[in-house]
Order: sequence, then C-alpha cells, then structure tokens
Amino acid sequence: MRINSSFNARNATPRQIAESFVVPDYFEQVAAFHNLVLVGPRGLGKTTIMKALTASGLKYLHQRDDLKGVLRDIDFGYVPIYIPAESIWRGNAQSISGALSEGHERDHILNGLFVDHCLHQLVSSFEDALVNADLGSGEDFHPWSVFLTEIEEKKVCNECSKFWGLHRAQNSFVGLKLALLQRSNEYRSAITSLPDRSALDIAMNYPKYDFLLMLKGFFDIVGSLRSGLRWSVCFDEMEIAPKRVLIQLYENLRSFDQRAVLKFSLFPYIDFYSFEQRMAASERGPTDGQDFHTVILANKFANPDYSLAKRLITNECALAGTHIGEFASYLNSSSAIHRGTRRFTDKGFERDYVAIHAMAAQAGDKSYVEYMRRNGINKSGDLQAVTGEKKRAQLIRKPAPIAEVRSYYLVKGGKRLDIDSRRTSAKGFGYYHGYDQILALTEGNPRAIKYYVTDLLRSLARKENSAVAQNRAISRNVDRFRALVSAHTYSRDIVSDQVQSPLQLVDKLGDALSEVLLGPEFQPEPSLSYEVKRLNPVLSDALVLAINSGALVVDQSTGGKQLIFDLEGCRFRVSHRLAPFYKLPTITGQPRMLSGLPTTRLSYRDQPDLLNWEKDDG
Repeated sequence: MRINSSFNARNATPRQIAESFVVPDYFEQVAAFHNLVLVGPRGLGKTTIMKALTASGLKYLHQRDDLKGVLRDIDFGYVPIYIPAESIWRGNAQSISGALSEGHERDHILNGLFVDHCLHQLVSSFEDALVNADLGSGEDFHPWSVFLTEIEEKKVCNECSKFWGLHRAQNSFVGLKLALLQRSNEYRSAITSLPDRSALDIAMNYPKYDFLLMLKGFFDIVGSLRSGLRWSVCFDEMEIAPKRVLIQLYENLRSFDQRAVLKFSLFPYIDFYSFEQRMAASERGPTDGQDFHTVILANKFANPDYSLAKRLITNECALAGTHIGEFASYLNSSSAIHRGTRRFTDKGFERDYVAIHAMAAQAGDKSYVEYMRRNGINKSGDLQAVTGEKKRAQLIRKPAPIAEVRSYYLVKGGKRLDIDSRRTSAKGFGYYHGYDQILALTEGNPRAIKYYVTDLLRSLARKENSAVAQNRAISRNVDRFRALVSAHTYSRDIVSDQVQSPLQLVDKLGDALSEVLLGPEFQPEPSLSYEVKRLNPVLSDALVLAINSGALVVDQSTGGKQLIFDLEGCRFRVSHRLAPFYKLPTITGQPRMLSGLPTTRLSYRDQPDLLNWEKDDG
C-alpha cells in the first residue's frame, strides 16, 4: 500500500500537485481572466490551486487525459505569475519593529524586503513560462508560453536592472535574481548590524519602490518585444504580508492595469483596514462582483457540499490501492455506533428515529423521555404513527438528532441527570464514527481530509478494530487542530494585554453550547451557533483570530459577508473539527446572542480524555 504523505502544498512542486490534482467545481472561476480573491482559513487548498495555475502546473495538468474535457473550455491565454508569501515576513516585521523606533525607517525596510521578494518571484515565474525561441511552435508551446531569444533576454534584464534600481545591469534572468537577493540581504543587514547604523544608512538611501509600478514596468519592457501579452498575478498567503501592502493590493482590484488581473488569498476577516479606511473604501474601494470575484473555500455554515471532499478521499484511497467502498464500509462497521440507529447507503446514512428513541431511553435520558411523553409518545413504536409535517418536525426531525448525541454522552448510573452524569472518555466518540461523520469532522478541508484518511487507511491495512482506529484518529486530529488554532497569534496589540487567547475563547463558546445541549432539561432546538450583537471590544481580536484559524465557521451566505469587515451581526458556529472536544453534534442549530464571554460550569476535567482514548468508563 502506498499512501501520499504530503499534507502541505507549500512543500510540493507544481508538477507533483498537477499529477494528483482533483479539479474543484470552482476551478474555472479561479482560472478565468478576472480579478479574484480566494477566501478561507489555512488548509483549504488555496496554495494548491495557485500552484496548479503556474506555467509548470498548467503544463502537467494538460498532459492528463482525464482533464482534457475540463481544461478545453478555459481560456489560459495569459502569462501566470505566482508570488508566494515569504514565511519570515511576520518575524521580520516584529524584529524590525523592536529594533527601529522611527516609523519611516521600519516602513522603508519592510517595503524593500517585500518588493525585492516579489520581483524575484516575478522573474522566476516568467522563466517558468519561457520557451526557447529556437524550438519554434512545437508541443512545448502553450497559450501561456512566451518566446524569447538570448539577445531579447539580455535586453529585458538590462532594462529591468535600471528600472528596479539594481547596482549594475544584468544580462540574464539568473543574474537578475541574484542581484535582487543581494539587495534583500542588504535590507536584512540593516537590522542585524544594529546598533551599528552604517548598513541602515546605506539601505535608507535606496529609493522606496512601489511593487505594482515595478510590475507595470516589467510588462512594458517585455511588451516592447512581445505585444499583446496578458498577465495573471497570483499572491499567495497575503494575510501575513505587511498591512500597507495588503491595503494597496486590495484597493488596486478596482483599477490596476488592463493587461493584467490580480488574484490573492485572504482569511475571512479583513483586519488590515482601520475603521476610517473601511469607510473610505466603501466609496472608492473595489466592489465584490463588479471589480473582483470572490470564491469562498471554507465549508458552508449549513448544508455543506462534500462533493469535492469525496473526490479527494476517492483519490487518496486509489493511491493506497483501496476502493472507496471498502474504506467506507470499514468506517461504518464501527461497533461504537449504536446498533440499529443508522441505515447506511451509497448516498450516506439515514437515522432510524425509533432506534434512537430506544437508545435515549436506555441511556437514562429522563428529560427527553418526559418531553416525548408530554407529546403523546410513550414508547418507541408510537413514533411510527406520527403524521403531518408539523408534528413530525416537533417529534422526529428536530429532537431526534439531539437525542442521538445525548444518548452517547449521558451515563445511566443512578445519579441525577446533571454534569456529573456525562461521559468524559472517548467512548462517546461513537457518535462521530462512520464515513459520513468522519467526513463532517474534516469540514471538507483538504488538509484535514489527508490527515484523517491517511491515519484510517493505515488502520484498515493493519486490519485494526474500526472503533479503536476511529477513536484514535479523532483524538489525534482534534489535538492537531487545537494546536493549529493556538498557534494563531495577535497581529495587533500586545498578547499580554488580551483577556482571552483564540483557543480559550473557542473553549468557552463550545462549552457554553455543550452545557445546554447535554443539560438536565432536554431542548429539542438548543442553540448551536452564535450571533454577534454589541460585542465587548476586549474579545474582538480573539474572535477574529478564531474565525481566521477556521475554529469558528461564519455564515458568509447572508448579509453580503463574503469578506468580513465588521463582526457585528456575524453568525457563526464552532467548527465540526472541534466538535468531539466539546461533545457537539455535526448539525447546525439556532443562534444565541454573543456580547460578552459566556459563563460555563465546565472544566477541562469534563472533556474527553484524548490521550487515553482506549479508557472505558462504563
């Protein structure tokens, strides 16, 4: 069995990505020649699709017979430029802010590092699209290809060297890139050499360049040799770029250059505008649908579409030599799933409400039993006689999914039905077992899918007990995602000044929902989401980071919140990727208002024992 172990497209080449690329439904929209913003937290495939749209990526995509029909109708008549984020930008910004007290000095050094990085990537991407002019228009020539002779390359490099202010004229693209790296090193030396200011004084004498103007100059230089070229410039992971740069890129979506389109990825919440800038942007800034298109990659708040996720899982299974049906059957065979409560089909599973009612009574959920008794249901069989849409909603469609999750976590032990009667080990994880439930736990996130599927395919190959394997995979991946959320740090202010970290805030939000869900009084429609109303300002930064990390999933389908500039009125839920930690169901419920930090009675001792996942608590 061979399992693809690459979890991050940042480390993969465009060829590696293209050879296993699963084309999403929005691929044509992303590839089209128009300004674009890809929106979503990490792990959703933004880097994957941008690398697939590089010159090398497109070349290898077009070599796949299974994609010829998909690619045939897309216009790739542009030169693709891919500019990945520099991972040390944030570290540079922090060190520069600490080393330099003058704002104009900080801005000058950061701008120089950003511009030279982007120009270096511009040259690399252009090289990727070049075809040797001596080859003629053979099979290596594509709509995105550019012919240049050695003489023409020398001319381009000479002109760029002068326009970009390099120390001397370069005659090759390699020389041009090395000269840019040398100047970047001088900017870095300006900081590392402090308190000696000699290197800083040299760097401060360099002109302050505007990358978009440098980019237009490059178009003009190349255009003097090859007219009619169009350009697509993709900026990846721009959320970690200097905020001044983000503002400039965003505002240029309205009008940059008729020869080019700008595409970049962002987190859902836009935090690089001050209130005044947002107000000004509403008048002069770009308009979604008019100046640019937005593609939301995050899972939907409700009624998610898992079609791409299922294709990704099928692809992972094929790479491992396993049929998707065998993999799904393995997950659905878990002994931890309450017997008879789910009927599995090729389209998913259906809940058996009669069996769920029986399991809830068996688990000692007296409050649920009393609720049903008050509504005329004294035994399981009475549910079969319920007719009428309103009555079925009241007694089956709404309460049954809630009764189901309660039946996994409420323990019948003679105690009063309260917090003390909750299950705290991973035995309750049986609710999350099965192919469709595991799929829900991934939120359709490609990276989460690879983590889960890789773990579970290995367990299948070793013929491990399905319930044990899924308990372990859930525990491991919940911990993994919590670690990712905790790694999101504040982009503004000082961490010590914050009341809550993002993970602490999410824990409070999840616990508050769980307390009501599993509380002593059964509620057929408990709150399973939040709506922000007059939020306490001390919580705003933590809430923004929780949203941008993917720990909270925002309803971006209503209220024009494709890009979120204001938290007021936002409706969100806790990500299903964290649901097992809080004992929350994989469904969406009505909202409760969020103005301040919810109060909860839970402690971490009441959470599932993720490290000792085999422990049974009876």
